[in-house]
Amino acid sequence: MRWRRYARLNAWPYLLGMSIARYITPEERLRLLAVLPNPRDRLLVVMGLNTGFRVSELLSLKWGQIWRDGQPLAYVEVARRNLKGGRSAQRKNVLSRRLPINAAAAVAVREYAFAVSGSGVPDPAAWVFASRKRCPGVITRRQAHTILARAGVRAGLIGKVAPHGMRRAFGLDCYDLTKDILLVRDLLGHRSVLTTESYLKRGEDQMHQVVHRLGSFGQPVPAMAEPNHVSL
Repeated sequence: MRWRRYARLNAWPYLLGMSIARYITPEERLRLLAVLPNPRDRLLVVMGLNTGFRVSELLSLKWGQIWRDGQPLAYVEVARRNLKGGRSAQRKNVLSRRLPINAAAAVAVREYAFAVSGSGVPDPAAWVFASRKRCPGVITRRQAHTILARAGVRAGLIGKVAPHGMRRAFGLDCYDLTKDILLVRDLLGHRSVLTTESYLKRGEDQMHQVVHRLGSFGQPVPAMAEPNHVSL
């Protein structure tokens, strides 16, 4: 039908990255965490940056998926029903996603677990990102957006900071480490590599840094010392 063809054509701006949240630089990540004293909100940011899960997928987590026997699990798995498209007619094409909980995420998980339960034994069936106002309940996607946006303002960052920016940062960081776009596609759970390409667009500051590394007359100069990479 004509409207279906129209919908397909109008999906291309998204695939080309025109509506992807802006990239959050490593320096900005440190500034964000510095203004988030709440361990729940810190974990939301750290998990987003280190797993690339969508905000709805992060909010679906319960303690039994990330914590057991007084310590963080080695992996976190989001069931198909909680993934994008996992409840649609095409759900058979959607697979659950299982990713390691790396060292940075494990520290944030441990910090929050002991904040929730002084004994470090939170209820496995309880929501990780529990709402203080909707008890028992989980914070909404809108609340997650508000947490990030307000933190960005407090940190003095230019431009709106959104949860999807954490997912984009994860994708770019993984690509910079591997240069394997197919691997990044699988890590992000994309069906099309075109969608993954839209996440890898560089910001103006990053492009300017490349130009400044060139010497006069196009001769390369020694690479500038990179700041210590903090996995966040």
